[in-house]
Amino acid sequence: MRESKLKVFVKQNISGHLSYEDDKYIFNYSEESKDVVSLTMPIRSQSWVDKKLHPIFQMNMPEGALKDAIINSFAKIQKMDDIGFLELIGPYMLGRIKFNSIKMQEKSLKLENILHNSKEALFDELLDKFAIRSGVSGVQPKLLLSAHNKTTMKFEHFIVKSWTHEYPQLALNEYFCMRAINHASLETPQFYLSDDLSMFIIERFDIKEDGSYLGFEDMCVLTARGTDAKYDGSYEECVRVIKDIIAPEHKKETLKIFFKAIVMNHLLKNGDGHLKNYGILYENDYRDAYLAPIYDVITTTVYIKKDIPALRMSDGKLWWKSKIYKNFAKQSCGLSNQEYSDILQECKEAIISTKKEILAFESDDIEVQSFLQYLHDTWMEEIE
Repeated sequence: MRESKLKVFVKQNISGHLSYEDDKYIFNYSEESKDVVSLTMPIRSQSWVDKKLHPIFQMNMPEGALKDAIINSFAKIQKMDDIGFLELIGPYMLGRIKFNSIKMQEKSLKLENILHNSKEALFDELLDKFAIRSGVSGVQPKLLLSAHNKTTMKFEHFIVKSWTHEYPQLALNEYFCMRAINHASLETPQFYLSDDLSMFIIERFDIKEDGSYLGFEDMCVLTARGTDAKYDGSYEECVRVIKDIIAPEHKKETLKIFFKAIVMNHLLKNGDGHLKNYGILYENDYRDAYLAPIYDVITTTVYIKKDIPALRMSDGKLWWKSKIYKNFAKQSCGLSNQEYSDILQECKEAIISTKKEILAFESDDIEVQSFLQYLHDTWMEEIE
């Protein structure tokens, strides 16, 4: 029998202990704990037991390139199972929850040095330097960095994303998709595109002005699913979570925002709007919870021509017709026909405005020009 135990910190205070005993993960709150680790795990004396690592603790586990980098560096000296990962990167992990101990991020990297750097292998260099300090989930290579914003003279946290040859111009793709989301009057974090178009940088949205963390939980956690089940849910489930968690006075507006985000995913042909790409922010618990800004939006069909939506709607996964969306808007989100029509019009105008920006984008690179034209032609202005 293997036994492992980790301290769990919330807002820099010990909240409890996570252990692995008899093939089960067990979390126990400390007697003095005042903050929940998750909206789905309220404080209680009874243990929280699961055969798999609790979804809230899975949420920011490394995936893809970042996971491989950590395994390659540390597999010889430490068992790299779930507990091993949390023990290693837990002190640096993104968000208000940390494991084992708390260590400060380095603050030597300036945002301008990422945006205006001419090094061809800058992302690889950053990966080597910051991999263990990068408790950021996701298959796309990402890094959690502490970047210095020269304009405000404040240290602000950013996530930096790069792309591989398998997904050409992914940074440019995400940049214009997020511009479209902005034009649709949906809240997004601040985001930037590096001069060489190789990196997309997005500002963390879970850090308050005083440097403390807000609680953040994605829809995997809120629907009691592990990260590997991020494609298993439905938009109807997400709506039920919103109805259960968001305060009554903000519920209607939140559902309108969520529905608009779904429509934009359709028009942008984003087939990766899975459960981890929607989330809830809160200060203390569900009583002050609200929908997180929209993030991680790309046009996936430029890489996977026959891609389909990530989640189900009306028990199907396809690019639905207007009738399905109208029924979903009315029956699940409680929107009127006029509200439905207004949202579709706002989304159409957002696509048209961003298409103009794409055509106006100046580049001497033939591959960039070709990609942008393809992106422009892929986007839809209306739901059929």
